[in-house]
Amino acid sequence: MSSDIFRRLSIAVFLLALFVLPLAHTRPAGAQTSTISLEQELVERYAPVVMIKKQTVECSADGEQFRPVAVDILFGTDDVRLLRNEGGRAVEVKRNIQASDLSGLDDSYYLDLPFDPRNPGCNYEKWGKQRMAELGLEPSLYARIVTEEGQPGIVIQYWYYWVYNLFNDVHESDWEGIQLNFDAGSVKEILDNHLLPSEIAFAQHAGGEQATWDASKVETQETHIVSHPSSGSHADYYGSAVWLGWGENGSGFGCDRSEAPEEELPVEIILMPNEVTGPNDPFAWLTFEGNWGELEVPGLFSGPKGPNEHPRWDHPISWSQDVRKNSLPVPEHPTIGPGISEVFCGAAEFGSKLVILFGVDSRDITFLIIGFGIFLLAFSLLVWRYTVDAVWLYFRHGYYFITIGVLAVPVAILTQSLENRLQDELVTHVTSRLPDSQFWRVTYEFLLRSMVGGVQAVLMAAIIGPFAIYGAYHVARLRRSDASEMWLQGAHFLPRVFGSRVLVGLLVRAITLTIVLTPLAVYKWAQWFFGPQAVVVDRTTVVESIHVSTRRISRGHWLRAAAMVVAFHALVGLPAPLIGTAALILAGVKLEHAQLISGVLYCVLFPMATIAATLFYLDRTIAPGTFAPYVAPAAGSGVLRPEP
Repeated sequence: MSSDIFRRLSIAVFLLALFVLPLAHTRPAGAQTSTISLEQELVERYAPVVMIKKQTVECSADGEQFRPVAVDILFGTDDVRLLRNEGGRAVEVKRNIQASDLSGLDDSYYLDLPFDPRNPGCNYEKWGKQRMAELGLEPSLYARIVTEEGQPGIVIQYWYYWVYNLFNDVHESDWEGIQLNFDAGSVKEILDNHLLPSEIAFAQHAGGEQATWDASKVETQETHIVSHPSSGSHADYYGSAVWLGWGENGSGFGCDRSEAPEEELPVEIILMPNEVTGPNDPFAWLTFEGNWGELEVPGLFSGPKGPNEHPRWDHPISWSQDVRKNSLPVPEHPTIGPGISEVFCGAAEFGSKLVILFGVDSRDITFLIIGFGIFLLAFSLLVWRYTVDAVWLYFRHGYYFITIGVLAVPVAILTQSLENRLQDELVTHVTSRLPDSQFWRVTYEFLLRSMVGGVQAVLMAAIIGPFAIYGAYHVARLRRSDASEMWLQGAHFLPRVFGSRVLVGLLVRAITLTIVLTPLAVYKWAQWFFGPQAVVVDRTTVVESIHVSTRRISRGHWLRAAAMVVAFHALVGLPAPLIGTAALILAGVKLEHAQLISGVLYCVLFPMATIAATLFYLDRTIAPGTFAPYVAPAAGSGVLRPEP
């Protein structure tokens, strides 16, 4: 009997322990046991929603190739070296480094990741993914709660670490981030009163952009702000778009891309301390004053300094008050002609790639590009009189030629849409399969984008060209204008002019793709360029047009023909976006209006440039067939200006 009572008592004690002991370790809902718990709750409650540009094909720069991650990715591997700069000479200090190895090191030290930052290929992307898989790392953001002496309020900072910066200034490692400012005296006050940030600041290269929580540009999900890091450069933006930057207030020089398609990136939040206790602290790397990537010349290709060396580390509120209030987005709809963003982004990207490839100072590249532009301008002056006479002819018979310019508007919109589609689909598909070599990737990508980027110009010349060519020919031959006949005959020549222009475009681009035959492509481009004029003036077939154009231009006129081609493209492609850009930057015109100004000028100038090319061709030919011969004016007398 006693044994049965003892057994029942034992069971009762066991059940009591099973239910009571867990309760002893359970705290009431909402209670906090430490300051750290309060801070962790705070940074989790307001953690940003991170939207990155979707990468559809591995190694494609059209989407985000990297992920924000903990700096642990750099530790415990022989791939990453700690070096010291001793009078310009790199001395290896250690491999397989840990956080403690960086503790308190000055700015003579720097880290070196395993590849060449100026020739990245797909190496950094693959290495980063491999290391994340090896260590079991998930995309992460560092969070920090801080105040600023002499400034009221509390700030939450979120720091992104990326292993590589793929922008115009390529370099190893990249530190970016956002911060939220609260009008509060304590963490508990923010949590208990469910306060929202009074101010927001996103880091963008060396500068940033501020906003208020209720601003129209700010996207939120409950207590979480939505961040759109730009692909490759990782500058944070408030919306999905392509963003222009020309270095003002620390912005990057070039175009940041955070446009669709995007995807949400789940991130873990790692809370950083405000003080590091010593070399054995897991965050000992926060006291490192050196560069987080290889040192390069020019310096813009060197790895950046760490968070503790940024102005916003010690002066977050002052920093957020000094950054700009808005960024400049590129309109999503297709622009007419070479848009402002296309010219600006293309020029910045091209100049940066020259610096990357040849390692010269960016100022030297700037002078080189300016010098080359001056040379092309001087070269085009060989045929200046045709341009002058084209302007005169255009306005003298404005009813007809300006109408062609109006017709160019819908044609430009449709052809630009086609070009944009080709850029999105074809170029992305091809460039993702290019070799890792920086030189060949840059070369082929530049050629591909140049060729696809010329689709609109080719189709404009093929569709608008026949009317401008026949109009100029008719006026010059008969010394009067007949709009109805010029429209009728222009439409008659449209199929063959279209065929000639497309044929020439395809042949030149096919030769260019060989790269080694690019000089031949330039030579033949000048000879074949006047194929459409040969169709109208010499009544040739599509195939015959390039042969006739070659014979006319080969008779000692190639240099002037090349000058005419340069003048044509300069007249069509430069004034419109330059004037639009000037209106944007100097006059403060809205980007949409500046694009409209640029587009209208492009449509006006396209037939004018075609007239100039036609007058040049007429100077070198005699019209056959039933027409009365067109006799070229005497040398130096200028193109004959018809009487009304």
